[in-house]
Amino acid sequence: MLRRSVLALNVRALHTSALRFAEKSALEVRLRDSLKDAMKARDKAAVSTLKAIIADVTYVVKSGSTPNDPATQETVVNTIRKGIAKRREAAESYAPGAPGASEEHYANFNNEIALLEKYMPEAPTPEAVQKIIDEIVASLETRNKGQTGSVMKALWERLGEARAAVDKKDVAARVAKALQ
Repeated sequence: MLRRSVLALNVRALHTSALRFAEKSALEVRLRDSLKDAMKARDKAAVSTLKAIIADVTYVVKSGSTPNDPATQETVVNTIRKGIAKRREAAESYAPGAPGASEEHYANFNNEIALLEKYMPEAPTPEAVQKIIDEIVASLETRNKGQTGSVMKALWERLGEARAAVDKKDVAARVAKALQ
């Protein structure tokens, strides 16, 4: 009986230590390092914002299909993008001229947005994305909505690492418009 429990304990220890040492994305490491720096500097606003984003990243990873794998760069970027969108929406509700306006809350949300935007990778300009879409569409033999998937696939290949910073809904709308 004792031998069996020791074996189970050893297996559990190996399993959890493997998770602890799994390689994290560079952006997640940067977020965690910034959190440490903000804590040392006693910057309460930055600490709360970074903790919230790190918690969101952890939630997205743990609720995914592979909860034991570390967060990918794309997952972290998408989570930050969603965090920025939430804060923009909240800032709009406190904007001057809005019912229940509060300049303090509005400024706080804008400061959080500015902090999070520092962690977003350089995105290609909308004009550059449109130029690539136009080149891909021009190379097609026929233009119809059925080609959307192949255009999107070619676009993601051409963008490479920068695809994580591109708004996919905006790109899909641009591709649909180009294929009309």
